[in-house]
Amino acid sequence: MTLVSLCMATVLSTLGQSATGGFGSARVAVVDIPAVSQRYLRTADLEAQFEQRRIKFNEQRNALRERIERTGRSLQEEFKPGTDEFETRRKQLAMLEAEMQWYVESQGQKLEAALAASLREIYGNIRLAVSELAQEKGVDIVLAADRVPEEIPRTTAQARQQILLQKVVYWSLRVDLTDEVVTRLNAAHKARRLTAPSGPARPPLSEEDPVGDD
Repeated sequence: MTLVSLCMATVLSTLGQSATGGFGSARVAVVDIPAVSQRYLRTADLEAQFEQRRIKFNEQRNALRERIERTGRSLQEEFKPGTDEFETRRKQLAMLEAEMQWYVESQGQKLEAALAASLREIYGNIRLAVSELAQEKGVDIVLAADRVPEEIPRTTAQARQQILLQKVVYWSLRVDLTDEVVTRLNAAHKARRLTAPSGPARPPLSEEDPVGDD
């Protein structure tokens, strides 16, 4: 038995036990999580916000790089090696290079960490909406269902990975909650927009600006 067959047999066996076991019949539905995330308005809002923060990060990094380049040119063109002035400027150059390295590492990590936290919160929003809909509809189990990408994989390994990542092989449209989940999420997000204070929005779960201010 291949790995794919074994995985499918395990899933079908589990669903069969859930549907006929001691807990009675179980109602099953599916949700396409990648599609929900893509159509969720908050995802686009966060991407736009973080793009602005990346732009600011890059601007400050480039400004530091330009200072380093100017200082390096000045060191070579205006000062004589071995003089006190040369050594002073060389120390300034070393400090600028250390500052840039610290900035790129520390502030870049904060930016990525804030983005990861925001994406995790988006998933929490999706999961909450799914659980609410499931309870309203009397659904006991919601499976993550996605579709094999249309692009043909270039290697056997890529094709195998795509196949193994599929959690549900078939589902009827009547058990697909994807559109309803998107509708619920976007309605809640639009309501938050109306009640949010004016001014630029900031991504959640970040106590400080990951790129800092000079």
